Formats: sequence, structure tokens, C-alpha cells
Amino acid sequence: MASKSKSVPPKASAARLTKPEKARTVPPPITRKPTAEEIAYREALARFENAVKLFNDNQFAKARNSFERLAETATPDLAQRAKVYLNICNQRLARPTVNLKTADDYYNYSVQLANQGNLEEAEQCLTKALKLAPKCDYIHYAMASTLALKDNAEGAMDYLAQAIGLNGRNRYLAQNDPDFSSLSEDPRFTELLYPEKPL
Repeated sequence: MASKSKSVPPKASAARLTKPEKARTVPPPITRKPTAEEIAYREALARFENAVKLFNDNQFAKARNSFERLAETATPDLAQRAKVYLNICNQRLARPTVNLKTADDYYNYSVQLANQGNLEEAEQCLTKALKLAPKCDYIHYAMASTLALKDNAEGAMDYLAQAIGLNGRNRYLAQNDPDFSSLSEDPRFTELLYPEKPL
């Protein structure tokens, strides 16, 4: 006798079991017009940020003009920050006029500039020094170290090779000079400093 098969009711789908959620109504954001003080503060803040950018780009004269205006017109907190930057701008711009005549004058001043981190001006002074004394080994060496600090490997090695050609002692100075650390992995630099190294 054949067994009767029980009819199994179809399973309700998961979608049918879940209750539909009511759509949430998000209230629109409350918008209000900014006050005159808020608008003025935003404009002053934008001018302050522009002045800081000029300062970071070493455009101290332009930055000083902006900070001067902000120190007089901005809100107390921005005015105070502007005054701090203004003092630094004044210090940077109050550099005494230097009377440079000889190659050594330019060389000594370039060393001072490089020590202050002003590598662009240092390079310019050394260029002038080399025009006056093209065979001076220590000026070539100073130019090489300045360019190495500026990550100009090609220029640094070119001037260092000239410095060594003029005075072999410069090879040994460069071997322990931290200014050339950026070139330490360059095989051309190693070959320049250690030409007698056995194969």
C-alpha cells in the first residue's frame, strides 16, 4: 500500500516576514544667514591663511603687509597670531646690508647663510665667489656641499670633483662630511671619494 505523502506548505519568504519600516522623515537643516561678525571673521581667517602661505614661501615683505593689516583689524585671537608672525617677518627683513667685495667675503657670507638654512642665497654668493676666484678649491668644495644639501647630486659631484682636482685633501674631508650624506648611496660618489678601492 503506497504511503500517502504529506503536503508541506510552502515556506514564507524572508521578505514577507519582515515588517515594512516606516520611512523616516529627516527634518531639513536649519539654515540662517551668518552674522556680519562671522562673515568678517571668515574673511580675516582667509587673509591670515594667505599671509601664512606667503611667509612659508619666504615672501616676508608681502606677508608682513598682510600681517600688519590683520594685527590692526582682526579679532583679538587672529590679531595676536598675526603679531607673532609680524615680529618674525620684521626680524627676517631687518638683515643688515652686507658689503661684499672679495671672493672670501662672498664665501664667508655663504657659509653663514648655509648655516641659517638659506641655501638659495648661499649658492648665489658662492657663484659670485667662483667668478672672482675660479681656482679656489674650498669655494668649489663649499658649492658642492651646498648643492648636496639641496639634493642636487649632479651639481654636487661636479663641484666636488673640481675641488678634489684642485686640492686632494678635499677628498678626505668629504669622506666624513655629513653634508654629503644624501650622496652616500650613489656609486659615482663612492668612486669619487675612494678611487683607490680594490676591485
